[in-house]
Amino acid sequence: MATDDLITAITSLRTGRVGDHDRPHKPALLLAILGLAEQGRLLENRVSYGPELFALFRRYLLAVRTDSDTVNMLDPFWRLRTDGILEPVPRAGFEQAIAARSTPPSVTELREITEGSRLPDSLFQQMNDPIHRDRLRDAIVSRYFASHRSAIDQITQEERSIGECERQLEQTGDSTVADGAPEPVREQAFRRVVLRAYDYRCAACGLRVIVDDLALVEAAHLIPWAECRDDDPRNGIALCKNHHWAMDQYLIAPTPDAQPAWMVSRYLDDRIEGQREMLDLKGRSVLLPRESRFYPKRPALAWRRDRLLRH
Repeated sequence: MATDDLITAITSLRTGRVGDHDRPHKPALLLAILGLAEQGRLLENRVSYGPELFALFRRYLLAVRTDSDTVNMLDPFWRLRTDGILEPVPRAGFEQAIAARSTPPSVTELREITEGSRLPDSLFQQMNDPIHRDRLRDAIVSRYFASHRSAIDQITQEERSIGECERQLEQTGDSTVADGAPEPVREQAFRRVVLRAYDYRCAACGLRVIVDDLALVEAAHLIPWAECRDDDPRNGIALCKNHHWAMDQYLIAPTPDAQPAWMVSRYLDDRIEGQREMLDLKGRSVLLPRESRFYPKRPALAWRRDRLLRH
């Protein structure tokens, strides 16, 4: 499809109406997909229903919705197929089930029966071209969100800054790239890179729970940022809230060994409720990132070990 044809398609979405109000979910989701492309997260034509897409979708939707619009990405993610925009890619054996289905599946079912969704090839290519991407975004905003243009422009600029900071941290590990960035940009870039590197899994207990864009793990600095101003992802580790707190209280710490393991404070007592679980971590391996380039830095691990021993 030529650019003009694509613009016609994305400005003719079946949005659904309530009174004189067009539901904003489909165009907000397209803005989110454009945001993924701008951040370099859409290198292949496969759009996955996951926390990164949902976080962008939520930001755009909250900027334009009315009180009657719920924060629901599943419905537009599934129903954009009727507009010829986002086609589910069936897993083997589920082709007929998808073709016959009219109502959206649950998130669990969606992941069971599909391998993500595809954009039309021409749309995918234009989303990854900066000039065409800006034209597509402008067309969506002009058609659906003209009265919210300034808010959307602000979100887009903030996400552009966060994405650039993420790319620098991932490619170089040089935390000085964030020195001039506003604190929310720096914090979000570090958080996103670390959680993505650990696949949203606690490096201590293995907990991995994601609800939309909310994960029950946090990006923790090994050496606190206030002491080192270091947002290198290798100075980070993904931990659930309990183990993040325990590490910051010097009750547990990862060791700086070639294969890092957990050590625990000698003040913990297995007779006290809640402390036995932390004691069970002793000697167990740290659940490391999928890519070795994100493995924690030895000096940062040593800092944590030394502080635990001192306490």
